[in-house]
Amino acid sequence: MKELWSPQKRQAQALANNSFELLYGGAAGGGKSDFLLVDFISFCNDWRQDWKGILFRRTYPELESIINRAKQLYIPLGARWNKAERTFYFPPGSKLQFRFLERDDDVTRYQGQEYTWIGFDELGNYPTDYCWRYMMSRARSAAGAPCYIRGTANPGGPGHAWIKTRFIDGFQPGKIYKTKDGLTRSFVKALIQDNKKLLDNDPEYLKRLQMLPTHLRRALLEGDWDVFAGQVFDEFRREKHVVKPFALPSGQWKRFYTLDWGFDKPFSLGKWAVNEEGRLIRYGEWYGCAKHEANTGIRMGAKEAAAKAWGDAIAEGVTEIVADGAMWNKTDDQPSPGEYWEEAGFKMTRMFKDKNRVNGLMQVHQHMMTLGEDGKPMMLIFDHCVDFIRTIPVLTPSRNNPEDVNSTLEDHIYDETRYACMSEFAKFPGRALRKQNGSWNFGKQKAASWDALGDY
Repeated sequence: MKELWSPQKRQAQALANNSFELLYGGAAGGGKSDFLLVDFISFCNDWRQDWKGILFRRTYPELESIINRAKQLYIPLGARWNKAERTFYFPPGSKLQFRFLERDDDVTRYQGQEYTWIGFDELGNYPTDYCWRYMMSRARSAAGAPCYIRGTANPGGPGHAWIKTRFIDGFQPGKIYKTKDGLTRSFVKALIQDNKKLLDNDPEYLKRLQMLPTHLRRALLEGDWDVFAGQVFDEFRREKHVVKPFALPSGQWKRFYTLDWGFDKPFSLGKWAVNEEGRLIRYGEWYGCAKHEANTGIRMGAKEAAAKAWGDAIAEGVTEIVADGAMWNKTDDQPSPGEYWEEAGFKMTRMFKDKNRVNGLMQVHQHMMTLGEDGKPMMLIFDHCVDFIRTIPVLTPSRNNPEDVNSTLEDHIYDETRYACMSEFAKFPGRALRKQNGSWNFGKQKAASWDALGDY
């Protein structure tokens, strides 16, 4: 076996990972298919006839390529290929089936089946998580064998969003996490630089990847899940904009909240600090979204939410919120959501959602793209603001107005971020917030070249 195949570093890491769900990959050339094929046979001798696997591709032509690779690895080990059944049989009694799933409904063919190992090659070709979740229910063993489900993927493709949510956002590569169901989940990131064999055999491959358009280069060369064709904020980089929390100077930086209210849809409360240079730091957030249900509100009343937020605000020394002006709309004789927040103690500034949307988007872009005197972006996000990091990179333009964000998406955090950039607390660029004689005032910044943008 050692003469036939030996694992690269990341492949070895993935092979040693015993989580129930595992995603392997992240960039082109990481040795994804080989990992799947070797991961299955790693247990053949231990469980023999009780070890039964199935490996999926989206279409039959795609399945052919991995079958050909499997023949190169398996037949020298004594495995027998049955073409009619599309199944490899191994001497210990184990077997691995090769199947394709063109439509989500095709997965119901496997109702009542039992597998100890399930693999999906190029998981990003599946636009929803339906097949993945359905097959999780087929992972079982009457003999008590361990059960695993394995997938490989690169950023991009129809399944980008759900894979990113399930395996990337809030997950540290290589670490095993326990889900609410008590199962385990992990992501092992592999880049082309981790595949020394490929680089030795085809040294020009790396150069070809470097010639790709920006979004494809970031996805396929860097394994960047925050980029895809058509995204609004293609300037967003985790390694630049996301930072570990640090102590905010007490009394020196202005703190304020921003709020996009929602009941059936999520509400978003952003916690911001702005320094004398005009840099915005998102140091916290409260996102009222149902757990594991994208774009679904927790249906918390405004009075209850305001009281809870006020408790945090007192501790943080915050009294002011820039909020969606629609919060003051009424449908009956009861106080509006905005009035409940005012009653809690907040000084509310109304920012009407549909006013100056294009200009607001420009200001968010400017904060992300412009660098301060220290070379860091003028918007930084603490790494525990996981819903900002999850939702902002996947926003796409409006179909009716490409200079605006598609408001049918999960744009609630974006809206309150836009309020922050357009607020009087963060007049930037052109003017910076400075504290003088105990109060906050605006003063001209050094970057006078930005003055041509005018007022907000």
